[in-house]
Amino acid sequence: MTTKLTVLVAGSTGMLGSKIVSALLDKGNIDVRAMVRRLNPAQASINDSNAENRKKIDAMKAKGATIVEGNVMEPETLLPLCAGVDVVVSAIGNSEVTVPGQKNLIDAAKQQGVKRFIPSDYSVDYRKLDYGDNDNLDKRKEVFEYLQQSGLEYTLVLNGVFMEFITYMPLFDLEHQTFQYWGDGETPLDLTTTDDTAKYVAEAVSDPSLANMALEVAGDTLTSKQLKATYEGATGSKLTEKSLGSIAEMKAWITNKKASASSLEEYVYHQYMYAMVSGKGKLDRIGNARYPHIKPMTVKQFLSKGDS
Repeated sequence: MTTKLTVLVAGSTGMLGSKIVSALLDKGNIDVRAMVRRLNPAQASINDSNAENRKKIDAMKAKGATIVEGNVMEPETLLPLCAGVDVVVSAIGNSEVTVPGQKNLIDAAKQQGVKRFIPSDYSVDYRKLDYGDNDNLDKRKEVFEYLQQSGLEYTLVLNGVFMEFITYMPLFDLEHQTFQYWGDGETPLDLTTTDDTAKYVAEAVSDPSLANMALEVAGDTLTSKQLKATYEGATGSKLTEKSLGSIAEMKAWITNKKASASSLEEYVYHQYMYAMVSGKGKLDRIGNARYPHIKPMTVKQFLSKGDS
């Protein structure tokens, strides 16, 4: 008889977090605690984000999740939420709380005897990047190092880039119907939908053999030029191809842009592309075959759906 797991999901109302909650509940034999920040019902009708969160909370509750209130920046709220929990899953997005909030969550998990922690990674293999290569992934590196030092068992889930972000990648300039790339355009890039990523997270939660390992998955692996051809085939659009220079020139462009930028958004997406087109963040041990019942969506299927 399989022992029932209790899982706490932080960031449960986010784009990925709500899907992780759903995927965990679909597996069955898992008690899911969906952690949310306190929501003022009186504000729901006048604040779009609150209203959207309310819908997600209601949907998670209706499906069987237990809704619990907590704040990763208020450590005292985390201890009771981690009591009796087997696995903590973090789906906290990129923000000022990414590092301190997850550190607080790791501390609470350790204090309450949680067996395993899945940090909010869901990216390229940031472990192979150097500090400074990507400002957002630097946060992942810092949290991972803290997690290793904590002594908690962990599982990393790495999926490349979300397919939902394909047309937002610097490769595409759809306003000018241009496909622009650095390097030779032949480096393989890993892409996965958020739905499939959530399914793999649910499997990782239930798989104790993944302790202190990374689960690397990809819905599809295409070079930049294959991605262009797939986009054109799925949408019927014809893009003009434009080479922007070498990988070294891309790195120099990012360095110069970062020095003059007024916000992270001006260069961080190029940092993600650098990690991919340089091959530095490539997933080396894609483990889809570990869970053959999951049939991840390909880029062609995704683009043909029109979700992009």
